[in-house]
Amino acid sequence: HVRKDDLFEPISFDNLNETDIREEILAPLIRALGYRSGTVHNVIREQSLRYPRAFLGRKNSKKDPILRGIADYILEAELSVRWVVEAKAPDVDIDNDAIEQAFTYANHPEIRAVYFAVCNGRKLVVYQTNRGPQSAPLLEINYEDFDSKYRSIESLLAPESILRDNPSIEPEIGEPIGEGLRSIVRVTNGLISYHGSSVNIPALREMQISVSSGALERDEEGRLVAFLTTVAPTRSMQNLNQRLGLSSFEMFSPDSRISSNADEPTTFRGEQIITLPAGERLLDINTWREVAIPMNMTCRVIFAATGHLEGHRFHGSFESIMDYQSFNQRISLYGKFEMFVS
Repeated sequence: HVRKDDLFEPISFDNLNETDIREEILAPLIRALGYRSGTVHNVIREQSLRYPRAFLGRKNSKKDPILRGIADYILEAELSVRWVVEAKAPDVDIDNDAIEQAFTYANHPEIRAVYFAVCNGRKLVVYQTNRGPQSAPLLEINYEDFDSKYRSIESLLAPESILRDNPSIEPEIGEPIGEGLRSIVRVTNGLISYHGSSVNIPALREMQISVSSGALERDEEGRLVAFLTTVAPTRSMQNLNQRLGLSSFEMFSPDSRISSNADEPTTFRGEQIITLPAGERLLDINTWREVAIPMNMTCRVIFAATGHLEGHRFHGSFESIMDYQSFNQRISLYGKFEMFVS
């Protein structure tokens, strides 16, 4: 990767917020180091985690800290060795609380990062994960020194440096979820495409929902659990999906392993009941316009995905059923899905 001199121009932090720090400070630094989304040195932004506590399998609320928010950046050197960055606003101190938060993401089994960093724009601080959040930082640099000390940052965090200093990855000792996969799997992206419905609404038969992120793992009983976040093609449809609990949901399978045999597929199912208050405005899929609900409405949502694994692609058929009990109306949608996992 090539970097021009004086990349980090003087900047006033007085009116900047956390989003500004991500865009004005961290994004240029990450690009300068040689990371790009969709490449072998990948960038993952705002990765959601299925289990909202720091350590899977130790579900004791008194011992297992809750994760607040989601990791701002996960950087992957050769798609294998990771480090994470947590952004803060300039007026937020990099204190024990901020360091602990970044550490919990880095140490989470879905992430397994070798380093974690916190940056409030004014300062970048980097720690080694396996030494814990109370250890001394590996690197601590003020923003005004980014240019003069850039080689120190590069020597620690550039992809080749990450790979040089971390040649061996902690071995995976859990039972693989599927052929070629780990015991905890991240869903990188995917798509749910509908091609049929129980009602004569052509738009529903052409609807596609993007899978933006998620995870596959096992629960305490050894069942497979899929957690997915989705993005609808329009704002009104996204709002409807959020209210119906379909923008972020869990599905369960009695199996303990994803099948690689198309003749013996794995089925995930989920169900939830949502009550919508009278007066709330939602998309009417019959007219494709937002309307106010005339009365309290209860909707039972059922969804199922049946498929098999081919390499890192899990795909098959998908069905959603929306049972509007208050109106005695039941709408079924069916189609196909594919998810890419790593």
